[in-house]
Amino acid sequence: MNTFHSKNVVVGAGISGLMLCESLVNRGEEVTLVGPVDNRVQTICTWRHKDKPTQYADHIINSWDQWEFSFNNHVQTHHGNEFLYEALNGQSLKKALELRLSESENFTRIAEPVDRSQAVDNCFEVTTKDSKLIAANLFDSRPPQFGSNTLVQQFFGIVVHTKYLKGELTRPKLMDFTLPQRFDGALAFTYILPLTEETTLIEATIFARTTVPYEALRSMAIEWLVKSSGEAFNEDMVLYDESGCLPMGDVVPLFAGNPIGLASGSARPCSGYALSGLQRQLSGLTYENDYSSVSCSPYSKLSAWMDRIFLRVLNREPQIGLSIFAAMTRGLSGDRFAGFMTDNFTAVDALRIITTLPKYPFIRAVLKNDN
Repeated sequence: MNTFHSKNVVVGAGISGLMLCESLVNRGEEVTLVGPVDNRVQTICTWRHKDKPTQYADHIINSWDQWEFSFNNHVQTHHGNEFLYEALNGQSLKKALELRLSESENFTRIAEPVDRSQAVDNCFEVTTKDSKLIAANLFDSRPPQFGSNTLVQQFFGIVVHTKYLKGELTRPKLMDFTLPQRFDGALAFTYILPLTEETTLIEATIFARTTVPYEALRSMAIEWLVKSSGEAFNEDMVLYDESGCLPMGDVVPLFAGNPIGLASGSARPCSGYALSGLQRQLSGLTYENDYSSVSCSPYSKLSAWMDRIFLRVLNREPQIGLSIFAAMTRGLSGDRFAGFMTDNFTAVDALRIITTLPKYPFIRAVLKNDN
């Protein structure tokens, strides 16, 4: 077994691990990335202020200044004067990051699974099948354990030929509630993303206390496709699929060292959007002398308070989320909605949001939160 010494070791070669490695290398630090290459197809969606440039221009699949929500009795369309909703090609972003890092003399790559990581004296020890690394700093992006009261956002998406869909879909459907609810103790909806003129992502999503079999979510996505196309389903309609499970609330890191990514709370608890949270954590790393920013929640106290109340209500009765989102999307403009999602809102905006929502569940949640 070969033994290496490195100032920084990062475990996990997903978006979080790769972006942290690039931030460390850009600071002139030595870093070793451990873990298999992540070749998963991955569509990453995020909100961006139109006036702010993006570092992901080469990986944008599509962007929109309009988005909509479909309920049983109405469709609500939002217009973004200040914000864009963007879909990024996570797979190509990961490949580009791996390539850029490989060109740095401060970067070492060990593409093996980690067998064990632990704190030893004043350093960390990471072992793989063929290597042992001794590191001053260890960062781990492997999935955390969800907290006992944390809801799950679980999804399964199929990418299909747009030609199968009726009508022209020009903007994302962030939430489509037109299919019947089918899971006990869960809020289910579909998420429709017109990726290109030729391809569309149809994703079945639940907010729930526990996960369900992915096949059940796939069946839901197929049901939406059949309803929209008017044709019988066959497997040739599906180009590829993607799936995942995000925490909506507290997480518990499972490994030694500094947690990063989902394990450090980069995902916004009320929505699951994680890229902007990760960017905030890495931005803090740029300006701080230590590494604490990558393992701290990147969201404001106001945002954390709002999320706790929202999740307290949703945890008690997930299906009340339908009326919550119907009220929120009606009561907020596109920019205010996007501002809330990106943690760019004020106390006045928070009050405006609360006044749009069903009163009794939120009053009860606020009182419980204050006790």
